Amino acid sequence: MSDFGYENDARHVDTEDYDVRSRRLQLIVYSALVAFVVLAVYGFWLITSLTRDVSRLAIEMSAMTRTIDREMAVMARKMGDIDGRMVSINENMLSMNRNIGSMTRDISSMNANIRSMAGDTTTMAGSTLNMQRDMWSLNRNVSGPLGMMNSFNPFNGSQGPFPGSPAPYYPQQGGR
Repeated sequence: MSDFGYENDARHVDTEDYDVRSRRLQLIVYSALVAFVVLAVYGFWLITSLTRDVSRLAIEMSAMTRTIDREMAVMARKMGDIDGRMVSINENMLSMNRNIGSMTRDISSMNANIRSMAGDTTTMAGSTLNMQRDMWSLNRNVSGPLGMMNSFNPFNGSQGPFPGSPAPYYPQQGGR
């Protein structure tokens, strides 16, 4: 037995080493098992959450489909009304186009009449200027002798002869 001591027994060394290896393996396996359970629970939660969300989505899509079906008839009727109004607008635009052509002719005629009136106004201004010159000349010629007569008038408040009107006014060119 001296050659085979308890310390040298292969079965004894292997059991201690086996216990250490076994504990390491248990730690790894149990950790992996816990991680697997956590992941499985999380996966189950994701699947139930996804199922609930898809169910809500299906319900909302069904409600939207019913609403769109109901509103499509209203929209089609409104689009028909819009189409009718657009036809009416088109007819009114054509009528306005014809009227604008007539208005263009009338405005051209008015433009010619205004041009004629401008010439007539210039002639009237010249005639008024001539009348102003004649009145000025008459005033200059008559005020002197009549000024002497005014000195005999007892109701006259002026102390001297009437000075007369200023020189004729010449209109400016260019309508200023």
